[in-house]
Amino acid sequence: MGTVQVGDVDVAYTVQGAGDPVVLVHGTTSSTEASWAQVMPVLAERFTVIGPELPGSGASSFSGKQLELDDIVDQTLAAASDAGAERFHLAGWSLGAVVAAAVAAKAPARVRSLALICGWVRTDARFRFTLDLWRRLIETDTELFGRYAFADGLTAGTFDAVGVEGVEGLLGTLELAPGSLAQIELDQRIDIADRLGSIAAPTLVIGGVEDRWTSIEQSRALAAGIAGARLVELACGHLIPLEQAAALNDLLIGHFST
Repeated sequence: MGTVQVGDVDVAYTVQGAGDPVVLVHGTTSSTEASWAQVMPVLAERFTVIGPELPGSGASSFSGKQLELDDIVDQTLAAASDAGAERFHLAGWSLGAVVAAAVAAKAPARVRSLALICGWVRTDARFRFTLDLWRRLIETDTELFGRYAFADGLTAGTFDAVGVEGVEGLLGTLELAPGSLAQIELDQRIDIADRLGSIAAPTLVIGGVEDRWTSIEQSRALAAGIAGARLVELACGHLIPLEQAAALNDLLIGHFST
């Protein structure tokens, strides 16, 4: 675990493995450990994997101020530099995909390749409404939010595979980041359409065809807006690192190894 100060935020990051550096950016309400539990150890067998924490997640501090995407971009770049990664492969999931795209647009010379998982270009009306529901549920009952998140985030196939008892077990591992509400508020304001043209890194876009939050149309729009991007559509929902970890690991290793 390392920490680097960027403005008034102490940015924590985790490092595992050895080899070419890969930076993984986690999603809203989550952390590196939670988002990438089935991905980071596998990638660490081949790469040095760096997982920066968003403000208010993991051991990163949270000033209480409104979060801004550009600040998180700077924090991500600073964490990579502090971990010794001047150039790196980069992947993000959910809000992490938005951050990763913005990092690649701002610092094209530093990003060797890019993978965007369940990301989005701009927050549409339905997703903004859904995010407001997230906020209300968290403020009311965090367990209730967790039940909703798994009910809406997982597919029927996953429920059939692990059973209700298996999903109940997952609920026991759910820990919401202290900065969750601020991260959700940022989600509601996302619009990176004007940044996509500045992304020069070879890009892999991965979307879930049953994603009810950032619909597959958002992944298609990301791929269409980034020159030369390749789109892979998986038969799953938003929680790709949980539902389709093996397929995701194969895609990332293949993309980062070329």
